[in-house]
Amino acid sequence: MLKANKSPSFERAFVIYNRHLLKRRFNSFRISGINFLKNTDAKMPQIIYANHSSWWDGLIFLEILRRFDNENYVLMEEKQLRKLFFFRLLGAFSVVREKPREALKSINYAAKLLSENFNRTLLIFPQGEILPNDVRPLRFYQGLARIIEKVQVCRIVPAALRLEFSGNFKPEIYLKIGEPETHEFNKTFDAKSATQNYERRLTETLNSLKQDVTAQKFESYDKIF
Repeated sequence: MLKANKSPSFERAFVIYNRHLLKRRFNSFRISGINFLKNTDAKMPQIIYANHSSWWDGLIFLEILRRFDNENYVLMEEKQLRKLFFFRLLGAFSVVREKPREALKSINYAAKLLSENFNRTLLIFPQGEILPNDVRPLRFYQGLARIIEKVQVCRIVPAALRLEFSGNFKPEIYLKIGEPETHEFNKTFDAKSATQNYERRLTETLNSLKQDVTAQKFESYDKIF
């Protein structure tokens, strides 16, 4: 696996570039529930799990997560990270989901990152591949649950992302953050049942976002640009 190689100076420069890039490529960016991303518990790392519908997803989250004090990491498919190696400087590390032993290395590495510093956030796309927003049912790899099981105590946040053309030349970004839940050590924790719960919660958040976009109900959304 490829480990993260975070560079604070590179990250500071890249977030400026990234913001300008997003503003060039998208017409607007609206987010609901941004306060849910603020981890106020200094003794609990945070895991954000999201749907994966476009190449832009990681960069969109970078624009939001940079606003908080946490040190951010993201789990990324290894063949993509080898092409975009500089993402390692932003906190990306790799996983090879098709090889269980390699995948386990990534799970252990993620759990170690979160356990050794509570002021860290991990972004994960548990579908494992880019899929259309409205594909149902959602199917997750169990890596998310396995990481949570090993970390033992963490804050878990669902995030639904949608890109839409709404009568403009450039698409709009819509992001809805679901209410966090807290995981504490549990001897009876079952990865399969937990995965099904996370699939259900993200499905509900995605469906709610779709309803908001369809009805143009944006009263609860903050406009980022």
